[in-house]
Amino acid sequence: MSAANSLENITTLFTHIHRCADQLNECLLEERSHLKNNNSEGLIESSQTKEVLMQQLGSLEAQRKETLTVTNIDSKEDYLLWLDKIDPSNKLQKQWIEISKKILDCQKINAANGIITEKMSLASLEILNILSGNSLPANNTYTASGKKPENATSLHNTTA
Repeated sequence: MSAANSLENITTLFTHIHRCADQLNECLLEERSHLKNNNSEGLIESSQTKEVLMQQLGSLEAQRKETLTVTNIDSKEDYLLWLDKIDPSNKLQKQWIEISKKILDCQKINAANGIITEKMSLASLEILNILSGNSLPANNTYTASGKKPENATSLHNTTA
């Protein structure tokens, strides 16, 4: 693979990865909004879009890793050095750092959305349990003095 061809291929690949990561970030923020607003239809749509974008990112990452195999690169440091070698302007290295930060942001947002989803699910299960007349374990009720024991329910701290 020639340096010019490598530069063109990597530039195109990074552009696709960056665009997809930006779209995923927007989708995850949309998902967060749907979670906070209890918009189940919007949440379903966001989840489907997220799945497609994550599959695309996975495919693009596989292509990027293929360039590592072709060039016999096995570490992040070597990858950055190789990017410097094929692109002395450092544009690719800067773009890769931006991409890495964006993907890390996506991972954090996705993890937070997962926590919100889990809290909402636990709260819904507790409400269903109460409404169905099932008794809660003793530690989930108030004491004789009217105080709630510590960690009595997962309904507390449901906002993120």
